[in-house]
Amino acid sequence: MKKIFSAVMLLAASLVVSAQDRPLWMRFPAISPDGQQIAFSYKGDIFVVPVSGGQARQLTTNPAYDAYPVWSPDGQQIAFASDREGSMDVYVMNHQGGAPTRLTTHSANEIPTAFLDHSHVLYSAALMPTAQASILSESTFPQVYCVSTKGGRPDLFFADHYGGYQHQFPGRRALSRL
Repeated sequence: MKKIFSAVMLLAASLVVSAQDRPLWMRFPAISPDGQQIAFSYKGDIFVVPVSGGQARQLTTNPAYDAYPVWSPDGQQIAFASDREGSMDVYVMNHQGGAPTRLTTHSANEIPTAFLDHSHVLYSAALMPTAQASILSESTFPQVYCVSTKGGRPDLFFADHYGGYQHQFPGRRALSRL
C-alpha cells in the first residue's frame, strides 16, 4: 500500500512540475507596439514577458478575473477587462503595473479591443445605444464604444458606409480614420 501511495504522490508531483514548465492557462496575448514585450492573462491576472523569453512579471494581483490586455500606441499603458465589481469593466494601468483606473461602470460586460490614440480606449459591449435602435442588444451584435483613459462618459463609435470610422468627441468635430 505504501508503494502505491508513494507512486501516486510521485506522479502528482511530476505533473505539477510539468504544468509549470508549460503553463496551459495563458490567454489573450498582446504584443507591445515596439515588439519587445507580450502582455497576457494567466490564471486571472495580467503578466508581461519579453518576446525573447524569460521570467514573466505579474502586473495585477487581485482575486477577480483580469483578462484581454491591450497596449496603448506608445506602449506606456495597458487596458484590460476585470470583473472586480461584478461584471467585466474596462480598466487601464501603467505598463509597469500599479493601481489600475476603472474606465467603465455599466452592468454589461465591456471588453477592450484597442486604443484609438494615447488617451482613448475602444471597447465592445452589448448595450442598447439608443431607444430608437432597431437591433436588440445582445452579445451576438455588440457595439464599439470609446472612453477616455481619464474616465468619463463613453461614446458610441461606429463604422460608416465609406469604410472609415466616425466618433464624436464632446466639444470636437467628428474624426474620420481610413
